[in-house]
Amino acid sequence: MLKLILITMLFALSPYITEAQNKSDSLKKNTYDSLYYVRMRDSLMKVYMKQNEDMQKAMDEQNDNKRGLGSSLFSANLDVIFGMGFSHTDFDVSSDTIGLSNTESKKGPMVGATVSFNLLGLYLTTGFTYSSSGFKTANEENSFNANYFKIPLMFGYNFSIKKVDIDLSIGPYLGIRTSQDTSSQYQFKNIDIGIVGGLQGAYFFNRFMGAMLGFKYEYGGLNNLLEETGQNNISAIKTRNLFIFTGMKFVL
Repeated sequence: MLKLILITMLFALSPYITEAQNKSDSLKKNTYDSLYYVRMRDSLMKVYMKQNEDMQKAMDEQNDNKRGLGSSLFSANLDVIFGMGFSHTDFDVSSDTIGLSNTESKKGPMVGATVSFNLLGLYLTTGFTYSSSGFKTANEENSFNANYFKIPLMFGYNFSIKKVDIDLSIGPYLGIRTSQDTSSQYQFKNIDIGIVGGLQGAYFFNRFMGAMLGFKYEYGGLNNLLEETGQNNISAIKTRNLFIFTGMKFVL
């Protein structure tokens, strides 16, 4: 009798048990589908982000290749510069009464504009700079200025590091004296022939314009700057100039 009652109860409850089982299976299936969807979404997002990163990198490289002196087969740049120079004058003397054999450096301004023509990273630069050369005697009782307008002819190489263009250059220059302090001991020549070398970097804001920072070293008086001599028996005058400058670079 008890068995019959249990069988009857199980038979009566079987629809509810089946429905609960179906709900449990459905819940498991929905959970599995949700996890699968999340995984698919994350996988697609990774692929999209990787493609977007590669595309952005390619665009950045393309934009980098459009900037500055090394941007194409042929290009031209205009540099407008201004800075400070540290000038030292060397005298060859046999008899020194005013301290010319041991002079000290003198500071002075420098301004200029140069044009660079580029071909496959190699370039030629010319233009002009105006600078003040000179010296001080050891006790700084005497100071001397000689101002020159200089025309360089420099050959160089250009390369880029991310958004910065680096220029390395060297070549001769021709200097034309515009003025000098009067001295009874010596007279500078009107023409100065020397060698100049430079290192500068330009950070580009866009493909047409950038800000520069650089250094330039000049060794002048290869033609001996001494024009006339007085009582100190001077035989030769040469100059050494170091310039620190900044400015703007424009892609033409």
